[in-house]
Amino acid sequence: MKNILIMYIIILPNLIFAQKNNWVEFLKEKIIILEINKTREYKIEDLIFDVTWNKKLNYSKNIGYYGGIEKLTIHKGNKKLQIIKIIEDSVALGNIYFSFYDYNFDGYTDFSIPINCGNSCWEKYYIFNPKLNRFEHKKSWDYLRIQRIDKKNKLIISHPSGNAIKDNIKLFKIKGMEIIEINT
Repeated sequence: MKNILIMYIIILPNLIFAQKNNWVEFLKEKIIILEINKTREYKIEDLIFDVTWNKKLNYSKNIGYYGGIEKLTIHKGNKKLQIIKIIEDSVALGNIYFSFYDYNFDGYTDFSIPINCGNSCWEKYYIFNPKLNRFEHKKSWDYLRIQRIDKKNKLIISHPSGNAIKDNIKLFKIKGMEIIEINT
């Protein structure tokens, strides 16, 4: 019994420390940011984003016309993967910031774009589906604010910036292209 207790005293802290070591701050990861604000081709890794920008795509009584992407054609090499129509400049600042990262840890680059900005900016996620060879907007990922990640166990901690309320911290598990909230 004494030997088992000694083993627990030695092994348990190592297990806890090892688990904590898997967590990294998301902002320290290599995230590629691309500012899109005009009609042209943009290259990211082996992808080509052929953008048709329309500076009068949307209208608001408060600010007048504001732009966005009328048509986005995504190519990989010489092959056209897909066309996405109407991506609004949701913050109406004259550009859309695309963030590229492997959000679901499957080895394929995904991207996100802002949905809304206030105290924090919230993202809309497009996860690459290798079976269909295209990006899919996954609504279950929307409004995620990634703070920390554990790639080994495919876990994400989301917490809005500038918000100290503990209840807003959420833990998610990634399974394929889906994200599942884990109650803690």
